[in-house]
Amino acid sequence: MPSSQQMNQNTRKYELNSALSILQVFNPLNDYHIHHINQSTSPILLHDLIKQARKTTRFTIDTEDDYYTHQPALIQIEFIQDKSIILLIEINHLPHPSSIVFWLIRSLLKVILHSLNVIYSWGDAKDELSKFIPSRLLSSETLLEINNMNIQKIFKNWHDRKPKRQCISVSLDTVNRLYTYSRKSTTNFNHKWSLQMAIAYAFHEFLDKSRTKSRWIRNLDMTNNNRSFVVNLKVNRIVEEMIEYAVNDCFAVTKLVSMLKLDRINI
Repeated sequence: MPSSQQMNQNTRKYELNSALSILQVFNPLNDYHIHHINQSTSPILLHDLIKQARKTTRFTIDTEDDYYTHQPALIQIEFIQDKSIILLIEINHLPHPSSIVFWLIRSLLKVILHSLNVIYSWGDAKDELSKFIPSRLLSSETLLEINNMNIQKIFKNWHDRKPKRQCISVSLDTVNRLYTYSRKSTTNFNHKWSLQMAIAYAFHEFLDKSRTKSRWIRNLDMTNNNRSFVVNLKVNRIVEEMIEYAVNDCFAVTKLVSMLKLDRINI
């Protein structure tokens, strides 16, 4: 049963999400195509993704833990291209570690995390990914080599140094929330921006966080779902919202990278 402190925190997050929802809905920079990576993924697709990864030098990575079990459940990876590729690696639905498909998924991650590539993340990617070492998809040695750019830290430094922007034409409540949050950043060296507030501040857009408390260990790939049609309608809607939430967390970081002109830095 959640503690009263946790319940109060959940209430504040719900209120913040509702207050920010009057902003324009978050819009990714690029078109994209999603690939679910699980026990049903074909070796042909994985070979093609490895080829694509070798042609890509910039990636955005995010992860999700299951709200109920607190277990690491999902790795989201964006191949930053004119038309982005995004992988949803479903940790609880992977093939046996001795299988060819598992070996190919592991090989794909090794290509992506190569030290010559740049890995963008909101927070420390090494810390986020270290939770997945027990899955055997990646090793501690691979994580040590990651060339990670923590956009959360860079965004705070940018914000705290820049002249404050004009107020936006939204409700007074939303303006006050953004102003208070912004002021907290400049007066507290250890303040950490949430991705949702960074997007609201930088782009005046709403990054929906209503699916944070989700059962992320569930299967997000509905192509092989055999449930009844009525159940499917409800489940599909929930899963679609979870997928949108997961991919937008990557796209939001990538959009901030572009705004901060970090994508123009030579590797």
